[in-house]
Amino acid sequence: MLESSVEDPAIRERRIKFLAGLPRCHREENVLYVHGSPRNHLNEYVFPEDICNERKMTALGKQFDRICFNGHTHVPGIFVERGLGRWDFIGPEECDAGFPVAEQRVICNVGAVGQPRDGDSRACYVLFDGARIWFRRVVYDVEVTIRKIYAIEALDDFFGDRLRDGR
Repeated sequence: MLESSVEDPAIRERRIKFLAGLPRCHREENVLYVHGSPRNHLNEYVFPEDICNERKMTALGKQFDRICFNGHTHVPGIFVERGLGRWDFIGPEECDAGFPVAEQRVICNVGAVGQPRDGDSRACYVLFDGARIWFRRVVYDVEVTIRKIYAIEALDDFFGDRLRDGR
């Protein structure tokens, strides 16, 4: 199915049209959902090492009320504001019991269900009930996925190769 859908121009066109019609961000009360960052919803990266960039983190923090969910880097974790421009990064392995949001301001990178970049090849996503964020990992057959990527001429083999290491 994957191979045929990439090659079928009508399906490809429908997907592009669908994606182009989606909003760049979504807000629900005090929660913002974006792909990139709260400042640049599509293209800006927010990496764990950005906690050392007070200027960037201050600017990002001004763009949302309390909680922002993002992805883009494919590196899961939670950025927690500790003061104006001062943030900590907490990895998913430190959140086994769920991360209590309480009254904290946070940016949560949900990770990736494909192309993980944190050294863990399992798919990663989060659950959020309004009070806690839980990271979940799902084992899948990486080798089958790699073979499917290799079979699609339009995709670089690099996208398959990196799945083994989660990088």
